[in-house]
Amino acid sequence: MPEHPDADALAGAALGGRVVHSGFLEPREADALVAALKRPGVAVAVTGGVPAARRRVVIAYPEHLPSASVPMAAVYVEGASDGEALRSAARVAGVDAAALGDVVTHRDGISLITLAPPPAALLGLRRLQERVVAPVTVPLERVATGTEREFEAVVPSLRVDVLGGKAFRVSRSYFAKGVAAGRVSVNGRVADKGATAAAGDEVYADGLGRFRVLRVEGTTRRGNLRVTIRAERG
Repeated sequence: MPEHPDADALAGAALGGRVVHSGFLEPREADALVAALKRPGVAVAVTGGVPAARRRVVIAYPEHLPSASVPMAAVYVEGASDGEALRSAARVAGVDAAALGDVVTHRDGISLITLAPPPAALLGLRRLQERVVAPVTVPLERVATGTEREFEAVVPSLRVDVLGGKAFRVSRSYFAKGVAAGRVSVNGRVADKGATAAAGDEVYADGLGRFRVLRVEGTTRRGNLRVTIRAERG
């Protein structure tokens, strides 16, 4: 079982009947924590607040509960365009990186996903890259521009480039270029050219989104595989 420093504490709280969560984590950290939490009595959910989020929060809860969530919000900065600059300014102001999720770009500004309530230091920013700003809290539904869908597909193999083409409705060759460039990961690890994804595996493609192979249903008469995929596109 992969090790993660927070796993035992979160699992213990979930086994004790509580709903607990991590801060925002990078893909590999989140995947390692999910793997480490897989034990009897503990259910796990993962969310970044918006579809296809890169940084996500891992939630551990008692398995008798049907589901669990963590409150999140978005901080909108009109006129801003540099998400990394906003994140850096928040860190300089004393905001813990674990409280900050993805940046969503709009035509007239950017929004930074946070745990709710948003950090006061982030809302208190008044200058960003020599520009006067006035961050405001907005509901997540106002910034979530991505899509989610679950569907069945017939594929010749479980290669990541094959599944990625189906998940994001792009050509296999196009997705393969992303793999070759190191922009695709499977369960948090960078995928190589011949990488495959089995049932339960999650694939993240920078710039496109993520998908999970929910089930491999079986083989068709022609030897292809019938799979069920859940895809999130940013």
